[in-house]
Amino acid sequence: MPDETMSDSTRSDANRGGMPLAAKRLVLLGGLGIPVGLVAGPYLLGLQLLAVAGVVAIAVALSYRQGSAWFSGWSWVTACAGLAWTGATVAYWLTIIAAADASAPAPPVSSVLFSVGVTACLVMAGAVLAAAVCRYRDRRRSARAEHQRPGTISTS
Repeated sequence: MPDETMSDSTRSDANRGGMPLAAKRLVLLGGLGIPVGLVAGPYLLGLQLLAVAGVVAIAVALSYRQGSAWFSGWSWVTACAGLAWTGATVAYWLTIIAAADASAPAPPVSSVLFSVGVTACLVMAGAVLAAAVCRYRDRRRSARAEHQRPGTISTS
């Protein structure tokens, strides 16, 4: 019996090996957040952080897994690293703004926050890359299994 929670387009995407509908929606939301954050940022202070959140949303969407449950272990790593990156960016931004308002130099914690943010961003990018490699490997493995006939010896 077919699953009634999935639309026809979702079923065909899952069968073809395409991106799941939920991941596509997350890419759409992140893709809308990036230009809004970049354009509105100079006018409304702090709205640049919307662009960072948009990048995190797209990264989480790109770390999907084939199959019924698209949110993989790599998606969790990406989401946690993205949350850390966004949090470190907010904290860094707040320390810089507070120092500028007080006409004081940036506090020493700001360099630590910057390093934490860069590291989290790199972990997030690495998790997206690892998820893509896993999807590629799984597709190759399933294609190889489809093309092998029972009773024949594989040469690879």
